[in-house]
Amino acid sequence: MIPFETFYQEQYRALLAIAVALTMDRAAAEDLVQETFISAHRRWDRVSQYESPKAWLRRVLINRATSRRRRLGSEMRAVTRIGPPGHVEPDLSAETSEVWSEVRRLPRRQQQAVALHYVAQLSMNEIADIMGCSSGAVKSHLHRAREALKEPLSAWKEDEA
Repeated sequence: MIPFETFYQEQYRALLAIAVALTMDRAAAEDLVQETFISAHRRWDRVSQYESPKAWLRRVLINRATSRRRRLGSEMRAVTRIGPPGHVEPDLSAETSEVWSEVRRLPRRQQQAVALHYVAQLSMNEIADIMGCSSGAVKSHLHRAREALKEPLSAWKEDEA
């Protein structure tokens, strides 16, 4: 019985080439190949005993690629049937865009708290549920964000005066 690691090393490139040819998308192909190898690894005791583990691996890959293509087709038909949404992009003034540029410079959790509080207008408890933390932590993130934004935003207001 060939060790799985050896099989993986020997078959990866060939399987990736097949997946790229089927999907025409390298990232999607890599995902399909990894999912296929995960399936092989889970069943390696059985798969390694097959007359041709490579054939099994290719069959699983082709099945996954077919499922992906069908799923994408269904999604595309649904989106086409629903039609494009109305104007999706908010029309932000130059000042508002500048404020959000400053917010994006904050640490990730502070950005999230600010967006959920000021854009979605959620309560501290709702934000805490979404972020997976306590409402006290949300308050702390918002406080730190306000402190970090105080200077850049006050300088911006002084420029307008």
